[in-house]
Amino acid sequence: MLGTMSMHAQPTPVKIVAATASSAMKQYPASQAIDGKISDASRWVSEASDQKSWLEIRLEKTTTLAGIHFHSGYGEKDAVSGLTVQFLSANKWVTIPSAVVTANKNPSLAISFDASVVVETDRLRFLIDETKDGMARVKEVMVWPAGKGDLPAIQLTTTSTKSIPKVPLIYLNQSGFNFGKPKRFTAPTIADGTRFIVRAASGGPALYEGEIRQHIGDFTGFDLITDQEYVVEAGEAVSVPFRIGHYWLERVTYQNAVNFMIDSRHHVGNERAKCVGSFGWRDDHHFGWELHTLVPQYLSNPSAYERMLSQVKYEQPRDPTLWGALEPYQDDAPDIVKLIHWGADVIVTQKLGHEMLKSQLAYFLYAWPMLQPYLPAQNYEVVSKYAFATWDDEKKDRTYPYDESPENNLLALKTKIGSTKGCLPPGFSVQPNLLMHEVAKRQKRADAMLYFDVAYRQCEWMIQNLDWNDPLVTKGQRMSEFLTITGMAHFLKEYPEKAPKGLVQKINDWADVVVRRSNNLWDFRKLDDKDGWTPMGEKPTMWNEPGNVVGLPSALIAAIPYIQNEETAARMRQLVWSHIDQMFGRNPAGLHFSYDAPREIEGVEHGWYRFYPGGIGRLANARFVIDGSCKNAHYPYHPQVGDIGWTEGWIQFNCCFNISLAYLAYDENKLQLKREGGDVIIRLQAPLNFDAKTIERATVIGSDGSGAEVTIELTEDGPNARTFSRKMPLPQSKKLGVRYGFGYLSAEASL
Repeated sequence: MLGTMSMHAQPTPVKIVAATASSAMKQYPASQAIDGKISDASRWVSEASDQKSWLEIRLEKTTTLAGIHFHSGYGEKDAVSGLTVQFLSANKWVTIPSAVVTANKNPSLAISFDASVVVETDRLRFLIDETKDGMARVKEVMVWPAGKGDLPAIQLTTTSTKSIPKVPLIYLNQSGFNFGKPKRFTAPTIADGTRFIVRAASGGPALYEGEIRQHIGDFTGFDLITDQEYVVEAGEAVSVPFRIGHYWLERVTYQNAVNFMIDSRHHVGNERAKCVGSFGWRDDHHFGWELHTLVPQYLSNPSAYERMLSQVKYEQPRDPTLWGALEPYQDDAPDIVKLIHWGADVIVTQKLGHEMLKSQLAYFLYAWPMLQPYLPAQNYEVVSKYAFATWDDEKKDRTYPYDESPENNLLALKTKIGSTKGCLPPGFSVQPNLLMHEVAKRQKRADAMLYFDVAYRQCEWMIQNLDWNDPLVTKGQRMSEFLTITGMAHFLKEYPEKAPKGLVQKINDWADVVVRRSNNLWDFRKLDDKDGWTPMGEKPTMWNEPGNVVGLPSALIAAIPYIQNEETAARMRQLVWSHIDQMFGRNPAGLHFSYDAPREIEGVEHGWYRFYPGGIGRLANARFVIDGSCKNAHYPYHPQVGDIGWTEGWIQFNCCFNISLAYLAYDENKLQLKREGGDVIIRLQAPLNFDAKTIERATVIGSDGSGAEVTIELTEDGPNARTFSRKMPLPQSKKLGVRYGFGYLSAEASL
């Protein structure tokens, strides 16, 4: 992490009394890496070697440590690009999981020691894994004690400060907008009442015009779909160019979303080292929510994932205790199915007993009718046996970092509300239990109602005990908030006549708080009703918050059908897209949340300030990493504070984006059946138009009432259409039922 000037008194660094190294050039001994001088003249430089260099330091006394500042390179160049920090414990060197750095180009790093391991020691060792010319160049190492505030920010010099990007003063989605959806921008420096226009980026007359009000411009009515890029112009300010497409967001993110989940897998992703506290995905801990989100993605828009290019190949387990309990999938399975298989396989193979991990299996079992064409029947049998056998097992089977669960019985009433880490959100067990209820009914189990009753009691408890005005139960849950509302809405959608009394009102009350806290120039839901915009804490790692921003659309969409006030529902639809736009640059920094966005996402010019080079997840080389978001000090409009706070990608953040993609698709999908003589026309609207110049395909599932199902292929109604259709003879039964997707996220129609 590249720090910034701290506004608070810093703690005193730990005294270092000695340094030794694998080798050193005569004029650059190891002692110069601990002399308090950050300069090219006073540094440690190793001799050139094809062997890894190392630097070992000894502290004055055994101390519990918060982290280090590590300055390397020559000038602003030749920084150590690969680094592993270890501490001596019981005469053994132990790697600090969060202090493994890869692909680094930053000469000044602030590396926080993650709470997954307590670093109490008097010795640190720095293994130089990768550097230019086989020579390590370390200017200075500073070590910081644990305590209030912990690791301070790096005091940067003028030469090492990254310049604040020059972003146009009209802040909007840098890539583009979906046809028919809200299109808004923020202009913090432009006076209200100023006229704005939308024109072609190449120049020309105004194609749309409006007036800036409360520093917001709304051009929702502008829906021209062409090959052109457009810009917004107000006064002398001109925005970055953007496009409009039928499903522009889906076009530029669907494949990227899957790419990240492929790359970030533990053991078999694009980094193969073992990561502490990680199971199916690197740095997921027990609350990664992978199957909670991958399964809904597939259920809501299957054709989009079934037609993707295949990248994943099954790998036989190197260690059968890590994966392999599930027989391999078919080679032609969509990658998203292979990812779902992977997540379930790791849980049952490693016999993971945490309630959050067990709850993921409900999604696998529920989705089995969609997964069955690609997976052996043995998969279902193994997962079902393990899930039902362990569902109410309360014991802790191992130590899980950040574990706040009192026990692991998923049939127990959950009354504890977790911290802002996001590892124990209220109501997380509602949807998994409702899914297990349906699975148990499908299996004709005698205990099917047990799971329903547990979900019912949990919803009752939330109705009575959650105060939406308390930030801790909403945005204070960071990336995990979506589980609370999607679970409650799921109950209403699937069991409207059996839902607990007051559930509709409870969701309406939540919506009122969201709308109230979003009344600002960014259309951004704040943390509270005062000066809190985002969750913050004492440590520098508290908090990076992009997951809550990109996950909120899923909760909003899930809640909208039950909102009784039309104005509130309409405002919530605006907020769905304003939070997507936040990720894409409509924020006080004017940057996309991903550092690599300009390279990976069509149309994005300005990516996040930086990425985190290493850490437990080792995501530096993964695709489509959601790296960071604006911190409290950026709001309401302080771009000059620049790169502050913590930046680090996390599997949980991307999973939040994935669940929003799922609910966006569910909200858009529509199926129609129309008789035409002895024929029927099937028409599907879904986010499937990703190539405006190609006629694409989609498949739906049809049934004539006999119980048998068939796959029906539809064709896009033109090369750049929103709908797909097919004309076919009516079945002899004169009955036809058609669905797209499956279960609670499907679209259905019947004759």
